Amino acid sequence: MKIKITAIVLSVLSVVTMGGCATATTNTSSDVAAAKEDTLFQASTINSLLAGNYDGFMSFGELKQHGDVGIGTFNALDGELVMIDNTVYKVKASGEVVEVPDADTTPFAAVTYFNEDATKTLGPTTSLAALEQELDKLMTDPNAFYVFRIDGTFNTIKARSVPSQVKPYPVLSEAVKNQSIFDYEKISGTLVGLWCPEDIGGLNVKGYHFHFISDNRSKGGHLLDVSFDSAAAFMDQTDGFFMTLSPNTPTETVDDAESAIDAVEK
Repeated sequence: MKIKITAIVLSVLSVVTMGGCATATTNTSSDVAAAKEDTLFQASTINSLLAGNYDGFMSFGELKQHGDVGIGTFNALDGELVMIDNTVYKVKASGEVVEVPDADTTPFAAVTYFNEDATKTLGPTTSLAALEQELDKLMTDPNAFYVFRIDGTFNTIKARSVPSQVKPYPVLSEAVKNQSIFDYEKISGTLVGLWCPEDIGGLNVKGYHFHFISDNRSKGGHLLDVSFDSAAAFMDQTDGFFMTLSPNTPTETVDDAESAIDAVEK
C-alpha cells in the first residue's frame, strides 16, 4: 500500500487527504504571502522525501521569504540544511560547510521567523534523549509546533550528512546507508531544532529533529547525539502551519513510513 499524504493548514483548520501519488493544486504566491508570520512554512512532505522525491522545486531566495531559521535538505539530497539568521548553510557528506546561494533549490525544508517565546538555561546533559526531556518542560500545547535554538559549547556532537544521489533515486532509508558520521568534541555552536505534534501524520517527523552548525560555520550536520555541561535554549511556539506541495512525484513507494523514519533519524 502506498503512503497517504495528508495536507493540513492548521491556521485555517482545513484538512485535505490525498491517497497514493495523487496530485494537488499548489498554493499560489498570494496564498503564501497571506499566511501569518508566526507560522511554520514547509516545502513538501516527509513522506514524499522518504519515497525518494529529491528534486528541488523551491529556491532558497523564495524560502527566505517565509522564515529566517529552519532545517531541511537540498536538490538530489546533497547534504544537510541549516538555516540560521536568514542564511542557509549546506553540510556536505565530506564534512565541508558552504553558504548556499539563493538560486539553489530544496525538495524539503521547514522554516519560520524565530520569535523567542521562552528561554531555559540547561545544565549538564549527557545525551540527546536527556536534552529532549528538558525541552519538553518548555512546551505548553501538544498540538502546536515548536522551533528551538540551543547555543553552547558542546562536549560531544555526533552528526551525519548524506551524499548527493543519482537518478533513479533510492528511497531515503537506502540513501542514508551511505551517510557520513562526524564526531566533534569541545565545539561551540548552535542546534536548530523542530518539534512536531503526534498527529502530524505523513507531513513531517513527529517529535524532535535537530541540525547542528558550529559558530565558525565550518562543521555541522543532522544531530544524532549530544552532551554538554551548560547551554542556553530558546523556544518559539508556532501555532500556524502552511505547506506547499512538490510538483514532482516520487517513483518509489514506502509501505511502513514509521519504520523508515526511525531508520533515517537514528
